Amino acid sequence: MKDDRNSFRALVGAQFLGAFNDNLFKQLILFLAAGYIFKDRDVQGLAFAVFALPFVVFSGMAGDLSERFSKRTIIFNMKLAEIGVMLLGVVAFMLLSWHFMLVVLFLMGLQSAFFGPSKYGVIPELIGPNRLLRANGSIAMTTFMGVLLGQALAGPLLDSFDDRLWVPGIACIVIAAVGTLIARRMSRLAPQNPAQSISPSPFGSLFKTIGTLRKRQGLFRFVLLYSLFWFNGGVVQQAIVSLGESRYLDVGVGEKTLLSYLLVTLSVAIILGSICAPIISKWLVRPGRTIILGAVGMATGQLALLSIGAVITRAQGGLWLAHGILAWIGFSGAMFVVPIQTYLQHAPEKGKKGQTFAVNNFMNFLFIFLAGVYYLAVRSPQIGLGPTWAQALAGFLVLGFLLLNRGLVAEMTISDDR
Repeated sequence: MKDDRNSFRALVGAQFLGAFNDNLFKQLILFLAAGYIFKDRDVQGLAFAVFALPFVVFSGMAGDLSERFSKRTIIFNMKLAEIGVMLLGVVAFMLLSWHFMLVVLFLMGLQSAFFGPSKYGVIPELIGPNRLLRANGSIAMTTFMGVLLGQALAGPLLDSFDDRLWVPGIACIVIAAVGTLIARRMSRLAPQNPAQSISPSPFGSLFKTIGTLRKRQGLFRFVLLYSLFWFNGGVVQQAIVSLGESRYLDVGVGEKTLLSYLLVTLSVAIILGSICAPIISKWLVRPGRTIILGAVGMATGQLALLSIGAVITRAQGGLWLAHGILAWIGFSGAMFVVPIQTYLQHAPEKGKKGQTFAVNNFMNFLFIFLAGVYYLAVRSPQIGLGPTWAQALAGFLVLGFLLLNRGLVAEMTISDDR
């Protein structure tokens, strides 16, 4: 297969700008949800759940469409839809309406749900199998770079434009338009399975594909591992925002930038880890060993985060310690996730990759939805669990599931890259 590197670069650019827009808007809302709109209440979990819900409901249909039609066409149309969603986002910020913000979050999730299966499923159509691991490292790196910039800017923008949030909203519209023009530069691609039927159910052939994956020697368990990573990441992200509370890092009004910097540290570490993951996987011979190394690293880092507030305060250097711990968690997370993502692209047969990633999207965002529900529940007055304990328990859930499947993971191979 000949690599279409120009189209791959266009894909990378378009998804980078989309990740930036999604994360800037979502992070602004998470800051608003953590004691800003609702005084002394943390309702980040509701925003997380609303954003994830469209992925849970529509990922099956999105996967079927990605096989029935050209993935390039779907990618371009979803970038057009992103412009409309950002326009509504500006209105939501002008009104400072919590309910309207939730509506826009839902529409953002809907647009991304249809974008995801085509974005990941198209990579093997553009890049030969001997370059898949490297291509996935590039996609992961630029995705988290978009996450980094979106989260990094959210705090400063909230501090600077807390009464004029429509200003950054206008910038998001422009960025969405630029991303659309970049996506247009992708070469036209033929549908992989034009005979694919489209079910009237939004779940499409999702549950049938899940049944197929469960028969493929543990492939579905890799989907579950990948999804647990996103559950854990969702909990960690919410916990970082909650570290601003007085009993942890005591971040006051006008200091949200400090929390954005913590999110930046996490994202930079994931970017560096994404660069290093293919190299370390080659060095360890089997990529499954890299996954195990990453899971242990995440769990130990999240255990160490319990020291913030309980052992060391902001005045004693707690903010710098938090940066160091989050850097370790992020780097370890990349070690964990890049080989799994690559395997999920490599293992399914031709004509099933889009549907596999539809299942993957469905499970990922089901678990992100559950991360929102989990965090909303454990932070409720009835349970009253602190953010550091919430994220530590999530990290050990990932490690526990990995230990149950350690034999399967240890023997995982990606034959063309080994």
